[in-house]
Amino acid sequence: MEVLRSTVNQILGYGPAIMMPIILFVLSLIFRQSIGRSARAALIVGVAFVGINAVLGTVFTAIGPIVDAIAKGFGLSLQGLDVGWPLTSAITWGVAISAAVIPLAFVVNVVLLMLNWTKTFDADVWNYWHWAFAAVMVYMWTKNVWLAYLVAIVVEIIILKLADWTAPLAQRYFNIPGTSLPHTETVNWAPISLALEKLIFSRIRPLENVKADPEGLTRKFGVFGEPVMLGLYVGVLLGILGRQSAVDIVKTGIYLASLMLLQGRMIGILMEGLLPIANGISEYFARSSRFQGREIYIGIDAGPIGLANPTSIFVGYLTLPLVILFSFIPGNKIMPLADLAILPIFVMWAAAASRGNVIKTFLNGLFSVGLVMYITNAFAVPLTEAAKAINYSIPAGVALVSSLDAGGHILPFIIILPIVALASGQPAMAGIPVVIGVLYFAAWYYAKDQPAKIAEKL
Repeated sequence: MEVLRSTVNQILGYGPAIMMPIILFVLSLIFRQSIGRSARAALIVGVAFVGINAVLGTVFTAIGPIVDAIAKGFGLSLQGLDVGWPLTSAITWGVAISAAVIPLAFVVNVVLLMLNWTKTFDADVWNYWHWAFAAVMVYMWTKNVWLAYLVAIVVEIIILKLADWTAPLAQRYFNIPGTSLPHTETVNWAPISLALEKLIFSRIRPLENVKADPEGLTRKFGVFGEPVMLGLYVGVLLGILGRQSAVDIVKTGIYLASLMLLQGRMIGILMEGLLPIANGISEYFARSSRFQGREIYIGIDAGPIGLANPTSIFVGYLTLPLVILFSFIPGNKIMPLADLAILPIFVMWAAAASRGNVIKTFLNGLFSVGLVMYITNAFAVPLTEAAKAINYSIPAGVALVSSLDAGGHILPFIIILPIVALASGQPAMAGIPVVIGVLYFAAWYYAKDQPAKIAEKL
């Protein structure tokens, strides 16, 4: 197991800019594409990831101190700390059992593809950590490694099916043809966001009729309604809330405006590389007598996609002060901090459901953000135990560590908590997760026609 973990960590250490092109190049050759075409497409994907990481790294570095200042300005002091998704994934991969999840998940994905039980080939191996996270949470609570792997596989299968289900909408709204988004802490919010849009927000005539999407705002307000200007407004607001100097307020505005503009350009470059590969795979299936008529999607990381969508960025950062206010709700133990920068990814499916309407996205997204806070607390104890197990140095004065990213895992939460409740002889633990699970399934069933319908409207 130690050798496997060392190998996995070495592969993950290469990063997406190196490993994604290699994986896609090999995949393209398997599906009988020419070496030249495959090499060029894979290289462009690598270049896109260099650009994506450069933009995100620069912007997050700039707004990190502002977020910290806002949290302190609200006088927030709690016993638990949001350590962010990078440390959450590092803690996850640090637990010995997680190393086996990559080969296990890969084999499961291939088998499902061969059986025609999914259309998604998930090339985003770094985010297999979401399934490893589910395994580690089960293991820290139950110490049963086989149960941990079983839950990881169940979560993977459901996420792949959700990626298939949402693919028509994802491809149209986010402009990523030939792909899907099997990214746990984003796509597992799609049933809730789509159901709320269908049940509530699409029935409110004033909200439905107002053209509050970025294109509509641009038509109404001209240059002052353009996405890049929306980024400036939100950045300035965050700078004011963080009590920054005039120069730093302007700086924050410019950096968020940069995220609005540059990240979309980077996703365009990414699709320039992915499209030839996706089209080549589609052509292969069209020629094959065995697989004729089948579709296959390349599963990619939804994080950069959500952080490139103007509505998601605008609304995500508008909710930031509210998320901090949510922290004062009795029972909350975790101070949101490191993952406040990725709030846009939690509202991206609300944005897609409303076709970019910023007002409806904001109202819809509050449901997701509120549940994210609750689940962040629920996973704090096992994640802290995992951190201690790998000798992670917990900051002085901090009793618990968690992250908003961990709180984004609503599907694993629904599956894991009842299992843990039964295994530990504490049935009361299962109450709220079971209720949420029933509502979650009802939301999916109610909204199961929505991705295709909304995609048609687009």
